[in-house]
Amino acid sequence: MPRVMIECPETHRMIYTGVNLNWNSFEGAKIGEQTVPCPACGAVHRWTRADATIDEVGTAD
Repeated sequence: MPRVMIECPETHRMIYTGVNLNWNSFEGAKIGEQTVPCPACGAVHRWTRADATIDEVGTAD
């Protein structure tokens, strides 16, 4: 299933938020402020739907 991704503000690498949504669900989703521990820099990042994108080819492990 497609993964919701955000960009790490420190490393600029795309990181997985732990959320899986298809594009139609993502477009209509009302996602409030979330947090995710970042594997790229070690910090905890806050994000909203406006910060996120869909990785349509990725799958969550």
